[in-house]
Amino acid sequence: MGKIKIGLIVLGSITLVGLVATGMISAQTSLQGKIIALDAGHGGTELGAQYPANSGENAQIYEKDVNLAVVYALKAKLEGAGATVVLTRKCDETISSRKSRVDMAIEECKSLYGRKCDALVSVHHNGSIDSTYDGTMVIYNEKQDIPLAKALLEALVPLTGNNEGLDHGGYGMTVYGHLVSALTEAYYITNEGEAQQYLNGTSTQVCSNSDGSAKFVLNGDRVNQEAGALFQGLDNYFSASPTKPGRK
Repeated sequence: MGKIKIGLIVLGSITLVGLVATGMISAQTSLQGKIIALDAGHGGTELGAQYPANSGENAQIYEKDVNLAVVYALKAKLEGAGATVVLTRKCDETISSRKSRVDMAIEECKSLYGRKCDALVSVHHNGSIDSTYDGTMVIYNEKQDIPLAKALLEALVPLTGNNEGLDHGGYGMTVYGHLVSALTEAYYITNEGEAQQYLNGTSTQVCSNSDGSAKFVLNGDRVNQEAGALFQGLDNYFSASPTKPGRK
């Protein structure tokens, strides 16, 4: 009888591992129960960086679209791990200010879930007139933001291999609301190689605009690699011992 019980336990363990590996259930992570606000930088008439550089309305790629693609891919991963996700920019709308984005996140976390967002990540991509240049940077403002910024940077740097470091920028999303937050610049969309990887993606509808029109982005390996790195950075951050918030 004892052997039968042991066999059932072993079989159950193997089955559980198999279900996790195939994605039928999620492995336990530190993200369970967390409320995370995601901001897809720019949007609408605010195009962000373009590829080729400074090509405006003739661009093949707008940063705003890459940001949106990554945010929706990351949202799916976070929700699969038991987190709740709040979006500032839900589709291709123009949002009046950075402060408005943070205010939206704070209000939605409070009204829907009754408490403050645990973290806010604003997803951006850099630009340069040098089509060969690439690199990774994360921007923060307050002292309380440093552990999150470091965790995200460490996870993202392997994408480019060029660590541009942390920037105590004091601008953008990170200066409002006293939320633990960071702004990521995972790579340069003006880089020829990065641009081609995005252009190789599959056209995917991620949302509908207020006028009912469908919004499509290109979803491919690079988008999923970045979303995976951001997911890992957030998991690492929440797995670490909490630090006392404070302003810098």
